[in-house]
Amino acid sequence: MNRKHTWRGALRGAITLTLALTGALALTPAAGAAPSAATTTTTATCASDPLAQGQRGGAAGDLVSVPRADGRVEQFQTFYDPTSMSGLPFVWQRSQSAPGAAYGTWVRVGASTVGPKLYGVTGIENAAGGIELLWSTYGTFCHSARPASASGWTAATGFGLQPAAYHGGVTLHRRPDGTVLAISSSNAAGRAAESRALYASDAAAGTWQPVAPAGTVPEAGVGLGQPEVIGETPDHRIKVKAREWNRDRYWTLTESAPDTGVPSGGWNAQWTLCTTSACT
Repeated sequence: MNRKHTWRGALRGAITLTLALTGALALTPAAGAAPSAATTTTTATCASDPLAQGQRGGAAGDLVSVPRADGRVEQFQTFYDPTSMSGLPFVWQRSQSAPGAAYGTWVRVGASTVGPKLYGVTGIENAAGGIELLWSTYGTFCHSARPASASGWTAATGFGLQPAAYHGGVTLHRRPDGTVLAISSSNAAGRAAESRALYASDAAAGTWQPVAPAGTVPEAGVGLGQPEVIGETPDHRIKVKAREWNRDRYWTLTESAPDTGVPSGGWNAQWTLCTTSACT
């Protein structure tokens, strides 16, 4: 055998083995290395941290209580998770088995995170006895529901209402007929606020109506904060008010017709400046 060819073959084999080992070492993470922060999932609608293990840490934000028609109360609280890569809290929930009874254990609603900047959480019981839940995430709001016939929560989805930064959250209001109204200020061009409705007839299916415009402000450069329901007219049209987010002035808006689905209603075209903070 030619010694030169044998030496070259051995050298080529050694180089190949070295490259293979080097590549394997480069592609294999070190044992015990922490996952990259890139594993935290963020989208334009909802954000989640799927690697968080559901460990309840310190509380964040305020406790939210949602009364039910039968006298029970659902409670919601955001808690940090020491295993989270995002550093943002998650929504947890606990229930009463009977009116006035002790609350059960805290259960995490899902892997979706709350915040940053705004850590708003709000909920309401719908006409079918289910719970509608909203929370803020990266400038928009996520929605999940727990139907009356189920023990778990639906997957989090973007709700479509997007207040401008520092302009407050979403207000939920239930009409006497069971229809749920959701309204917030809006960062969309040509809209001071936006709303959605969950008609009583659609509550069991959880079908919300599309986002609808809720008036404009007749002055340039005015941004509204979170709207507040202040009453209904004798013909059941809802009236709301909102403070300017950076100035102590209040505006009010009333529905042009009740949006209960028979037929669907809507809002008047423009907000009106109030003479007092009560907007009476």
